[in-house]
This record gives sequence, C-alpha cells and structure tokens, in this order.
Amino acid sequence: MTDKTKYSNISVSKETYSSLQKLSKEILPNASLSISKTVTYLVDCKIKESNEYLRSQGYQTEEIGFTPPKKIIDWVINNTNNKGEKNGKK
Repeated sequence: MTDKTKYSNISVSKETYSSLQKLSKEILPNASLSISKTVTYLVDCKIKESNEYLRSQGYQTEEIGFTPPKKIIDWVINNTNNKGEKNGKK
C-alpha cells in the first residue's frame, strides 16, 4: 500500500499522459521509466534550470543557502539593540 505521508496523486489529461509516455522513452530509450519517475525527472530539471537562471541574474537560491544583504543584517542588529522602545520612543 502507498505511504500517504510520502506520496500524493495527480491527475493529468490523456493527452498529457501520452506525452509523458513519449518523454519517458526519450529520457531512457533502453529502459522503461515510470510516469511518476518521468514527472519527477522533468520537475527536477526545471527547478535546476530555474535556479541556474536565478543565479545568473545575481539572485541567491535555497540550493546554495540565502544570506541577506549586509544592509538588512545591519538594520536588524541596530534595531534589536533598542529594546523597550516603541515607535522610536521610550
């Protein structure tokens, strides 16, 4: 029985299912790749492609970890030292 804590089900049109069957044969021509593995492969490729694009544009991705800009870090540090102040007043 399927472990419902690890897996979910999706529904696709018959046309999409047919396309997935064709793609599964293109991805691994000499082996059979399940439709779920085909979907997983395609999603992973798209995420990798998206992360590479974001990095090329100067963005940090979850994949490499995110560090806020120094300006934001400094602002947080400066504003956490003002405990007890409310709206700039004591």
